[in-house]
Amino acid sequence: MRASQCASWSDGAMKRRDFLGLTLMAAASSSLPRIVYAQSAANSKLPKTAKDAPKHRFPIIDVHMHCYPADEILPSLPSPATGKVTGLKNGEAHLQACLAEMDRFNIVQGIVSGGSGDRLGAAMHWHDAAPNRLIAAAGVRGSEDTPLPDLGILRKAFQEGRLRVLGEVTAQYAGLSLSDAPYEPYLALAEELDIPVALHTGMGPAGTSYDPCCRGFRARLGNPALIEEVLNRHPKLRVNLMHASWPYLEEVLALMTVYPQVNADLGALGWGLPRAEFNAYLGALVRAGFGKRVMFGSDHMYWPELIGMSVEAVDSAAFLTPSEKRDIFYENAVRFYRLAKLG
Repeated sequence: MRASQCASWSDGAMKRRDFLGLTLMAAASSSLPRIVYAQSAANSKLPKTAKDAPKHRFPIIDVHMHCYPADEILPSLPSPATGKVTGLKNGEAHLQACLAEMDRFNIVQGIVSGGSGDRLGAAMHWHDAAPNRLIAAAGVRGSEDTPLPDLGILRKAFQEGRLRVLGEVTAQYAGLSLSDAPYEPYLALAEELDIPVALHTGMGPAGTSYDPCCRGFRARLGNPALIEEVLNRHPKLRVNLMHASWPYLEEVLALMTVYPQVNADLGALGWGLPRAEFNAYLGALVRAGFGKRVMFGSDHMYWPELIGMSVEAVDSAAFLTPSEKRDIFYENAVRFYRLAKLG
C-alpha cells in the first residue's frame, strides 16, 4: 500500500471510530429495537481469570476471530454486549488478552483475520506469536478505502502456508456480493489451491450504511442465496457462511441442502442475539440435519470478553446433546478446515 493510501485509510479509520462511538452511545440510550446480548444468570458464573477457570470439557476451535496491527491504538469503545470498555491500549495487548481467553475456555485453535490496517500482516503476526494455536486468514473487502490485495502476494502466502483461509471476505461492506466480478480471480485462486473461503453474510451493526467506510452496505447483500452462482462456477470451493447468515434462515438451509461444501459459523450470534432467538436459530439448523456443519465462532472484534460469552451461549443450549456440542465446538471445524486433531 502506498503512503497516500495509508494516509487515506488512517483518515477513514478515525471517521469510522467516531461513527462507531456515536452509534454505540446512541444505542445505549435508545428505546429503538436493537440486537443486544441479554446476560443470563449463567453468565455471572463465567470465570474472571485463567487461574480460577477450569478447562472446558470439550476442546474448542474458534473459527471467527479478529486481530489488529500490534502498534495500532485501539479505540475506547464500549462492548456491544456489556457496555464495558476493555482498556486495551493496542493490538499487541489485544492479542495477549485473546490468548488468555483462549486459555480460560480450552480454545485450542483459532482462525483469525485482520480487522483494520495491514490486515494480512496483522493475521500473520498472530500466527507467528502462537503458531500451533492461531491460523492466519486473509481478511479482504474490495472497497475504495480497503482495496483487494495483490493476487500474487496472496498466492505466495497461501503456497507458503502463511495464510490458510480467504476471509473474512466482507464484500457486503463494500456494497458488493461474492458473485461480483472483482472477487472472481480470488475465488479461482482459492479453488485452485484448495483454500477455504469465509464469507461475511447476514447483517451488520445498526446504522452501518451511514458509516463513512461502508456507504454501499445493504442488508439484502447479506443474503447467502446471492452466492449460488459462485458455488456453481467453483464446485470445489469450500465456503463458510459467517454469522450463519442470520436472519436468512430459509436461504441458508436451502444452500446447505444443495451444496455439501457449505458450512456456517455462529460468529456474533451468541452474544449479539437475545438468547431465545439464538436458541431458535441454532435449533433450526440442527433440526434440519446440519448439526455436523455448524461451527463455533465468537467474532469478538475489539472485546475479548465476547469469546467466553459465545462459549456460554452454546454451552447453555439445553436442546443440544453432548455429542452435538462437541461437533459444534470442535469436530466440524476440524473436518471443514482439514485441521489436525488436537483434542
